[in-house]
Amino acid sequence: MSEIITLYKKEYLVGYLDEDIQPLLNMVLDNYHSGRNMAKNSDDIRHEDIRINFTPQVQRIAKTLAEEWKKAFDDDIELCWQNKEGQDPNSSFWAVVHEKNESTNLHTHESMECYEDGAQVSCAFWIQVPPNSGDLVFQYNSNPYRLHQEVVKAEPGKFAMFDSTLPHFVTKNQSDGLRIVISMNFKYKN
Repeated sequence: MSEIITLYKKEYLVGYLDEDIQPLLNMVLDNYHSGRNMAKNSDDIRHEDIRINFTPQVQRIAKTLAEEWKKAFDDDIELCWQNKEGQDPNSSFWAVVHEKNESTNLHTHESMECYEDGAQVSCAFWIQVPPNSGDLVFQYNSNPYRLHQEVVKAEPGKFAMFDSTLPHFVTKNQSDGLRIVISMNFKYKN
């Protein structure tokens, strides 16, 4: 007789939100065209991140996403506010705007210095996705010698929530339009 025992697994959640995307789109584009980047230096990885306002709609989206996570995994999460001295309050929510030929390199969202107080669940919520403008790709190893990739097709109104330690990247925007996503970081409630 044999038995399968799972040591660990990485799951992610995808779904759609019933949201009026236009107000979000307008806010992100206003901030993008105003140069409200998270970092001014174009060599900094946070340069592609655009500050967004904590509007009632952004608050509602964060609450709805936390509820979706709770329904799926029975874990309570909340926005990961890293407002300690020297940290940016927009570390828990921001937008990414990709022009033609732009992409995002492989990265994770957790804080190695302080995992308990940092991002533990991350989310992408797509608000504008022209055809051929790039998809989210998770990269993971089933063992040290086997590398796998899982593609999550980007669509307006769709979200993907995942463990913040999961390496991911975004493929190149091959369209002439702007690809726009809202990103959020959450942590588990104590």
